[in-house]
Amino acid sequence: MLPPAGDSVPPAPAGGLHGAFLTRFMLFWMRVLPRALCLFLARPVTLLVWLLARAPRRAVCANLKALKPEFGPLRNAHASYRVFLQFALTYLDRLSHLHFGEDVEWDVPEKARFDALREHPGGVLVFTVHSGNYDLGAAVFAQHFGRALNMVRVPERSEGLQELRAAELRGVARDNPLLHIHYNESASHLGLELCRRLEAGEAVAVQGDRVIIDVSGVEMCHDGVRYCIPRGPLVLAEIARVPVWPIFLLRLGVMRYRIHIGEPFCDGHERVRADEVGRRWLPLLHAFVSEHWDQWFVFETMLRRDSED
Repeated sequence: MLPPAGDSVPPAPAGGLHGAFLTRFMLFWMRVLPRALCLFLARPVTLLVWLLARAPRRAVCANLKALKPEFGPLRNAHASYRVFLQFALTYLDRLSHLHFGEDVEWDVPEKARFDALREHPGGVLVFTVHSGNYDLGAAVFAQHFGRALNMVRVPERSEGLQELRAAELRGVARDNPLLHIHYNESASHLGLELCRRLEAGEAVAVQGDRVIIDVSGVEMCHDGVRYCIPRGPLVLAEIARVPVWPIFLLRLGVMRYRIHIGEPFCDGHERVRADEVGRRWLPLLHAFVSEHWDQWFVFETMLRRDSED
């Protein structure tokens, strides 16, 4: 069974996978080792983390089992390791850019859609998922977008990592004055603030694929797979009545990424209820994670097959 929507996730221990220790450990070795050696070591280190991280490994395997039922047990296990490895390589790229100033190469193949999104006269809502490099993608997008972009994040599960991440993102926002970062916290009234930003003609980017901490979720089914997705973005789309665009980020190689921009699935003119927004969004989400399952960085159980009920 999927976890009940909105279940709280307990704070992570300071030295665990969600703590700041591993990031600081990686940064130390990235300062003293050549880039090529760091990339080489990423594979055995990731294998060790994959073996030790029992709960995240099982969650990834469960999601893959629902998404790719044709995978046998051995292929499923290997596929879960590939998810961990892609995440590790993406994280190395992130640290290389934020802490060592290495340039990231971005490819935007749907230029006409990007121009249409940028030139829309009012507010726009962007749905994306946990893939590629969300923080850097938002920063690059804001640079070329030429208008205010509000990026929504969930706070990290440990105080140490949250402090580290906040410091990194303050630097990103300082270099990109059009980028505004908001944290989705249970005590905040973020929905009202995002509605205000959309009414002011700004863009808002939300992740519509993962329910953790105190985020309210809803279960929806597509192609025999039952997803637990956050309800907040769906309600925001219903209330704001602005165009909603799907955007997906992909890692192509070392410091190389692609931004895929789809056609809007809500045009902003019609009144679309939250459940209908979800029914339009879910096939796009499903198509992406089915094709690029190794770059869907969700380490909690979010999927199940209807046949598993």
